[in-house]
Amino acid sequence: MATVAIRDVAQNILVTSITMLSPVNKREPNLSHYRQKRARLRAAHVHLLEIDLLRRGTRAWTHPRLPDVPYLVLLTRVQASAVEVWPITLQEKLPTLPVPLRAPDPEAILDLSAALRTIYDDAFYHLSIDYTQDPPPPPFSKEEMAWLRAQLKNSTLAAS
Repeated sequence: MATVAIRDVAQNILVTSITMLSPVNKREPNLSHYRQKRARLRAAHVHLLEIDLLRRGTRAWTHPRLPDVPYLVLLTRVQASAVEVWPITLQEKLPTLPVPLRAPDPEAILDLSAALRTIYDDAFYHLSIDYTQDPPPPPFSKEEMAWLRAQLKNSTLAAS
């Protein structure tokens, strides 16, 4: 799990926690530990922005009205009665997300697509990921695989 902590440095108070869920946090015993951590952060009045871009494993959140999509982002704001949800399908561009700060500061903006593109480029993942292999489980639908292959073909042509 990767976490970014946004703090009020003058008062040494955690304001917002941005968490990118990892495969380890989506299975026991770490799933229970992660859920306990979420509860502690909420009790401490910390904004929580959770990013789950993994199709595999158990979701950290359960609610009957959560959409059935492979990827989700949830924002739990301090003192809000509802959670904000960004459902994401494979074919969609990743969203630009609000990052709550302390009043009177305005929200910061996190362009998730740009952030992940930067990480991908800086870590040279294109050298270590074999895109000729099938994606890891669970399997994609035929339509999703066709879309993926078209994206890979287009990116290969663009790189030539």
